Amino acid sequence: MQWLAKLRSWILSVLMLLLVVGHGFAEENGKRLALVVGMTNYVAAGTLPNAARDAEAFGIFLKGQGFETDLVLDADRRGLAGALSNFSRKIGPDDVALFYYAGHGMQLHGENFLIGTDAKLESEFDVPAETIALSEIINALEKRARISMVFLDACRNNPLANRLNTEVEGATRGGATRGLAPIETQGAGTLVAFAAAPGQVAADGTDGHSPFTRALIANLSGAGLEVGTAFKRVVRDVRKETQGKQQPQILSSLSLEFYFGSETAAPQTPGLQAAMPQAVAVQPALAVPAIDPEALEAEKDFKKALKIGTARIWHFFVEKHRTGEYADLGRQALAQIEPAAVRNEAHLPQSVEAQLLPDKEKRRNVQLALASRGFEAGAADGVFGGQTRDAIKRFQSTNQQPASGFITENTAAALGIKVNARAEGVYSATKARRYDVANLEGLETDQTVLRALTCLRHFDTVYGVFGGHLYVAVRTGTILAVYARGIAGGCGAHLAAISSPEENAFVASLFNADPSFFETGYDPSGNVSYKMGPWIGLTQDPQGKEPKGGWHWDNGAPMTYTKWFQDMPNENKKGDDIGMYYAHRNGKADTKSLYVDTWDDMGSTDGTGGLILEFE
Repeated sequence: MQWLAKLRSWILSVLMLLLVVGHGFAEENGKRLALVVGMTNYVAAGTLPNAARDAEAFGIFLKGQGFETDLVLDADRRGLAGALSNFSRKIGPDDVALFYYAGHGMQLHGENFLIGTDAKLESEFDVPAETIALSEIINALEKRARISMVFLDACRNNPLANRLNTEVEGATRGGATRGLAPIETQGAGTLVAFAAAPGQVAADGTDGHSPFTRALIANLSGAGLEVGTAFKRVVRDVRKETQGKQQPQILSSLSLEFYFGSETAAPQTPGLQAAMPQAVAVQPALAVPAIDPEALEAEKDFKKALKIGTARIWHFFVEKHRTGEYADLGRQALAQIEPAAVRNEAHLPQSVEAQLLPDKEKRRNVQLALASRGFEAGAADGVFGGQTRDAIKRFQSTNQQPASGFITENTAAALGIKVNARAEGVYSATKARRYDVANLEGLETDQTVLRALTCLRHFDTVYGVFGGHLYVAVRTGTILAVYARGIAGGCGAHLAAISSPEENAFVASLFNADPSFFETGYDPSGNVSYKMGPWIGLTQDPQGKEPKGGWHWDNGAPMTYTKWFQDMPNENKKGDDIGMYYAHRNGKADTKSLYVDTWDDMGSTDGTGGLILEFE
């Protein structure tokens, strides 16, 4: 009966395989939808021989991965806009939406545009009418889909952009330049993949397909490869084929894992592949390398960093993982979202150390702490010479930290040294998102950030540090002041208290980029179009002299600075004793572009779109 046992084992393996393959194509709810565009024949930009072939091949690939795919070839600007409009109407909130574009793209003044075949672009004023802004496409997908993915093989050498570059005044400072510009995603389920780094030109290819699209098709559907991990292989293949001249880049804020192929590697059974129809034959097994704990941790952290997608977290990632393919991808991701000047200066190891240890006394404390642990650092004089640097390196190695020889937040914590650990600035994305603290753990070093986001896990937030305090703009939907204070108390914080123009400017910068923080409308009684921003911790004593007197901050701090809107506070109605950000324009006016950094007095029955929390 041995043959029967083998048969049962074989049948079980086949069933397991079918389950795995089926699971890889399944979505919990919703559909996989794709719009694939290829532009080969341009009126004024010549021919891209491979763009249409790339689109056709990628469309076939996507259909094989369970996508309902629309293919559009050689569309003029109007045709491309119509295809995008039809595609967006199909997308539901549970769907995965993918947009692929092969053709000419360009950047002008830091914004990216995709070009219809009829474009002539005789001046920069033709750009809006003859192209479609990439940001509009991404925003349309983010608003509708559970997961949005954009693949751009659009960095090919573009004669229209080259000509426009010579005609745009100040072109060397953000005019029409080579390749595409860095972008920032705003949704929590978005991935954007570029064929080349910002400013790089991508190859169209010489053998029927571009290196980028060929690498996408070859690698995205690997069994057990989440899309962020699979893209690492895309980068490897393109760099190899182009001899390092082209380096794809990925920008992701995916909070969900996505697999084009099966989520787990299929079990291997002798003779199984030959027994199955060719159409469903499994791919060869992936080679399983020896287990490398550091590589496993780097992959785990890379997936976390992809889901968070902020410059701060990518900095922590590349500091923690300095070598290897994931480190290279981390640096590429950082290059997408942070200007080179900031990236190369503010975050140099010596710059970080100077911020953490601003005076000789703090440096002397480091030397004493090293010596007390047996790491001889030389004279405790506050000067970090070669002996101190060597001691820091040896201490870092012993504590399984990157041995840079410079003090980091993690090194200082291991030494028991209190430092100025909080760099000032926005830590999060610039528009409100919901953050999973599990993806921050192991990368984010500020425990107050972790504590705040744990408490606010059900809200979309923008957060950053000023003056050593953490400020969090919390988007809630319409909320009364009493509930805003309840959220503050429940999180061990208070509504923001503001004591200087600089602090006010920083707090206002957290929420002005996101219109959902505001309640807007028209007040006929005052003939004004108003824009009500988040609650702050500004309160008037009931016995205070109306309307100007008796104001103080919820945390007990006195009023040393004010930024009231003109003619405010005005006690418009009795009980207007609570402060919020506010501004208005006279008459029926558009307030979208109105920047709000001023305050008004409101009452207990007024509601607005959010609040500002301050954590000490």
